[in-house]
Amino acid sequence: MLIKKSLLLSVAAAALLTTGCSQTAAAPKAKANTAPVTAQKTSDGSFTLPNAKSGTCYGKVIIPAKYKTVTEKIKATPADAKLTIVPATYKTETERVLDTAASTRIVAVPATYKTESKTVTVSPAYSEWRNGLHPEARVASSAVLASAKAGGINLEAAKAGSCYYEFYAAPQFKTTTEKVLATAASSKIIAVPAAFKPGVKKILVTPATTKLVKVPATYKNVTERIMVAPAKKVWKETKCNDKDCAVEEMMCLVDIPAQYNTVTKRVLVTPETTKSVTIPAVYKTVQINELASAASTKTVAIPATYKTLEKTQKVSDAKYVWSDSMMEKPGMSRTSAVICKVEIPAVTKVVTKQVVATPAASKTVTIPAVYKTVQVTKIVTPETTKKTVIPATYKTVSKQVKVSDQSVKWMPVLCKSSMTVETISKIQKALTAAGFKTPVTGMLDAATKASVKAYQTKKGLTVSGLSIDTLKDLGVL
Repeated sequence: MLIKKSLLLSVAAAALLTTGCSQTAAAPKAKANTAPVTAQKTSDGSFTLPNAKSGTCYGKVIIPAKYKTVTEKIKATPADAKLTIVPATYKTETERVLDTAASTRIVAVPATYKTESKTVTVSPAYSEWRNGLHPEARVASSAVLASAKAGGINLEAAKAGSCYYEFYAAPQFKTTTEKVLATAASSKIIAVPAAFKPGVKKILVTPATTKLVKVPATYKNVTERIMVAPAKKVWKETKCNDKDCAVEEMMCLVDIPAQYNTVTKRVLVTPETTKSVTIPAVYKTVQINELASAASTKTVAIPATYKTLEKTQKVSDAKYVWSDSMMEKPGMSRTSAVICKVEIPAVTKVVTKQVVATPAASKTVTIPAVYKTVQVTKIVTPETTKKTVIPATYKTVSKQVKVSDQSVKWMPVLCKSSMTVETISKIQKALTAAGFKTPVTGMLDAATKASVKAYQTKKGLTVSGLSIDTLKDLGVL
């Protein structure tokens, strides 16, 4: 039965403008099937009433395949190239060519001489340490030199003509005072007795207690709405009695409301309980002696005593010191020891000899080349080929391309109960405002249907009668 109805709806898709059903549940006829209808796949590949909403009517629509015209640029003749030979070019010019090659000849150059003098060292210069700078001074002993070196004299770095003198430094002493401990620091402990002051004290005579008191229960009467049967959605078969209906029998998803009964009952508000009542404690005040400060001890410090002593200490031992000055310094006296660095000059003599100034040699004399001028022919540009490109030609052709295949689907449409004079008039006015002149008759006549179809075609909407999508696009819904 359901498949037969689907086929009838497919055939009558173009007449969906007049299709509608009531949003309220009607009394079913003897042959009506009131059981819920589940989605089943039909022979054309669509599903019956997908995503159906309560109170909404649906019509099955065949959506034809869509095409668009596209232009395509195709090659008429391919690109080509043509080669042209470009001949070589020449020019005549004079050129300087070698007649006799350049050469050389060798000429002898005699040696030259000169006389030069040279100073020869007979004995080299040297320096030595003596007991003075005068010529008769004796050479200093190794013991004296060792003493000077131990006294801080750098004998190797000393300059010629410098003298150093030995001084004796006696041992040094100093007297200092020192504070020493006579009696060490100590301490003594003193006892401090406790102190008291008069006061009062609060004494508990009877402690606090509690007793239990009964609190009775409370009740109230309430009414309650109890569900007898839950709400449900069922598919109802209905008939269209309009003379313009293309399909007489339709299926509509109808809401069946839940059923309730109201009952009154007495319910407990608060249960019977007990509460605790507090009986306060009883106190009395008595006179007492309170401790102001506890017994303690305190420590008294006895400082240490000191006495001062004098003592003599050696600061430095006796020593020998060398200095480059003859002046005596406090605490030091000069001895007879002295060393001086004396420079002994070198002994030389002058000798004369003849030496070669420039040795005998030879020199090369260049004989330049000889040239002459001749006429020659030279190539300016070599022979080449020139390539000329012949571009390809194209032509534009138009063809139809399929955008989408033909399909079948259910679409929500305006229900019969909603096709009032006021609603149809609003649709006719909206079509006229959109540029599709339609008489305002309040009736779903042939002119209105034609305007709806023309509007859907221009807007790219599915041609499906008074579909919900079309009414939303017109601004009616």
